[in-house]
Formats: sequence, C-alpha cells, structure tokens
Amino acid sequence: MFNAKLINKSRESGTIPLPQDQSILCSAIASLGAKLWPEYIPMAGTADKVWGELIPNSEIGKHMMHLFPEEYTLDDANDMAHIVTQASDLIKNELEQNIIHDQYRNATELRADIHQMTYDAGTVSKTYYFPLTGKIWDNEYEEELPAGKRFLLGQEDEIRDSFSRYTHRDIDNMSAYYNDAGADKLLLADWGFEVLDDELYGKVDVRLTEPMTEEEENELREWIHGQNSDGLGEGYEQQEIPTDRGNLYVSFWDSGTGYFIRDSEEMDEYLGHSGLQFGGM
Repeated sequence: MFNAKLINKSRESGTIPLPQDQSILCSAIASLGAKLWPEYIPMAGTADKVWGELIPNSEIGKHMMHLFPEEYTLDDANDMAHIVTQASDLIKNELEQNIIHDQYRNATELRADIHQMTYDAGTVSKTYYFPLTGKIWDNEYEEELPAGKRFLLGQEDEIRDSFSRYTHRDIDNMSAYYNDAGADKLLLADWGFEVLDDELYGKVDVRLTEPMTEEEENELREWIHGQNSDGLGEGYEQQEIPTDRGNLYVSFWDSGTGYFIRDSEEMDEYLGHSGLQFGGM
C-alpha cells in the first residue's frame, strides 16, 4: 500500500512498508538518530531531526494519497494503511473498489464508511448494559467523594465528550481484541452511554454475523467485564472530567455485589418495564 521513506538532517534515509507496529516505527526512527514518536514525524515537508516521504506501492495506495490533509504525520499514514488492510474480509473487495473509484474525500469519511460497511455485513445486533460509578475529587476539602446517579446524569455530555477524546486515536474497533469463543461472529463492539429511567448507564453495542450460542455469549460477557475492569475501562477511569464541584472520574466497573452486565431483555426486566425493549434487536 505505502512505503515510508524516513530521512534525517544528515540526509541518511531508510524505507519501511506500512502499516507497522508502533515499536517497529520507533525503531526505524531511532536508527536515524532520533527518539521521537511517529506522531511527531511530518510526511509533508522537512523537520529538525527526522521527516518522511510517503510512497504508494499499489493502485489502492495511489488513490489514497489525496485523503491525507495538507500536513500529516507518519502516525496518520500508518493509521490509514492499518484500517484498510485490517478491514473485515466481508467488506474488503467493496472497500478497495470504493477507494480505487475515489469515493472518499478524506480519512474521516473512509473510517466512517468502513464502520458502516462492517455493520451492514452483520445480521444481528445486541446491546449490553452496565452501571457507572463516579468519584469527585473535592478541591475545597481535598478529599474524594462519591458521585451520585443524579450528578452523573447531569454530566452526561461532559462524560460522552471525555470518552470520545480518550478513544479518538483508537484505530481498531474493540472487537479486534476479542479472541474467545464466537470471535468469528463478532464484527463490532462499540462502547457508549445511554440514559434509561433517568440514570446514565454504560453500554456495549455489538454487531454479529449470526447469533452466538449461550456458551459464546457468556464468554463475550466475561470479556466485556474484563475490559470494563482491567482494559478500556481501567484507562478511562483515570481521565479527569472538570466540573464545578471538582474533577470527576467515571468507572465502568466496581467490586460491589450490585454490579452487572445485562442484555436488553434483562435490562427491561431489571427496570420493571413491560413490553418495552431497549438496545439492539
């Protein structure tokens, strides 16, 4: 798709195919005498230490060049190559034809269409809900206080924005990290939030090629639990959200006996509704 030619101020250079793991990119940069992250390597112009030149090595690569902004980095180029090469086999042929026929104006459109095409390749949607907990660092009293449900609801927009900022650099859908039973059926796993009965809950919307077996679904729930406690959620709960009462920290998990991961039907029953179903079908 692409080769990245990296050049330093002494005009020494090296070429590396994209996409690559971050560690390999960093090693390539270090071999030219600089300790920099790929996001600091410009690909459209020179720099003080190391800069790059993007060279397409395929027809698809040539048609992707116009998707980059006027100024972009090695990290941007690597991300673009990654999302195309790692697209589901179910959509790859159509995606490549769209690229060759210049159906996209920029990387944002490309990424959005990959997600939509992947969703459309599925036949089953499900939603899993879990309670949120919050803590506030009170600046006046210099102590940590629990955030109530009403307070979390009042901070819904700020929580959504904070999570969006935290995950905006993620190039893989979370489904890429699921390797247990039924992984071949899971196309998408999107974390988000939803208000039910005046309470803000966390949720995971999943898209499947076909229904999971009971055993597979149990494995999926365990994986969601693990992501909430030790993976995605562990990282997010360290992100501070400024409020007028102090910095808010939101957790997708807690160790209490009331914690749960429920699907739409179970959530409907939990909330005491009759005949009203939330989430996916």
